[in-house]
Amino acid sequence: MQKFFDQPMTSLCATLCDFAGVTPPKFAADACEELKTGLTATSGVTSVDRILMYNPDAVADYIYDKYAEKFALCEKIAPIRQRFVTVYPPKTPVCFASMYTGATPDKHGINKYEKPVVTIDTIFDAFIRAGKKPCIVSVKDQSMDKIFRGRDMAYYSEKYDDEVVERALELIEKDEYDLLCVYNQRYDDSMHRSHPTSARSLKALDCYAGSFVKLGEKVNTCWQNHDALIGFAPDHGVHRMLIGLGNHGSNIPEDMNISHLYGIIARH
Repeated sequence: MQKFFDQPMTSLCATLCDFAGVTPPKFAADACEELKTGLTATSGVTSVDRILMYNPDAVADYIYDKYAEKFALCEKIAPIRQRFVTVYPPKTPVCFASMYTGATPDKHGINKYEKPVVTIDTIFDAFIRAGKKPCIVSVKDQSMDKIFRGRDMAYYSEKYDDEVVERALELIEKDEYDLLCVYNQRYDDSMHRSHPTSARSLKALDCYAGSFVKLGEKVNTCWQNHDALIGFAPDHGVHRMLIGLGNHGSNIPEDMNISHLYGIIARH
């Protein structure tokens, strides 16, 4: 029987800030030293001036293991696999609020599937205070598109995943943003309409992997004058209900355990 992972996802926010030389948000948990050590050991880089975060919705750790071959090219770009336990309840806005504040739901205020604007300190506020430029590219009206509004930063709202990725590729090429967060949702949609291992869902996983590789290749080409951290960072997992459909929101390892991939693309 699978156990819950030990490392809280709330530790990611301070980790990203530490690498970027930015003071973490007010309520952020301590950084993940395991991830910091792994990234530095594999790259020799201790600080970066660009971060690209790809946020694919709902990829559980066990799904990643079951279909590891789908992510082989992703691991070439981001070879450090970091296992996290997400926050409860494992719902998209709750999890992304915690990912980018470093705070638990009782502090950031989103405790169910709703999309209010987060009012506490976030990684985006921290970057702005440091004189850096953050940006979010998301599917229109989804959690990442709505809950971090109201900051002096760039937001791009696109029709669906393909348009999000195309916009992100354009922005990487323009090289204007220090933190670029890119949200996709195809697998989450697919598994809710079928189940986590349906043919439709597996095709969606392929789309996630392919999109991440495209983004990584673009970073390698267009951010040559930067040390860049790149991450494949899902929010929560998924399970199959007795009626057959995929779902998430339960306090079980299938919904709570996630694997992230990270790597550093050094200036060249």
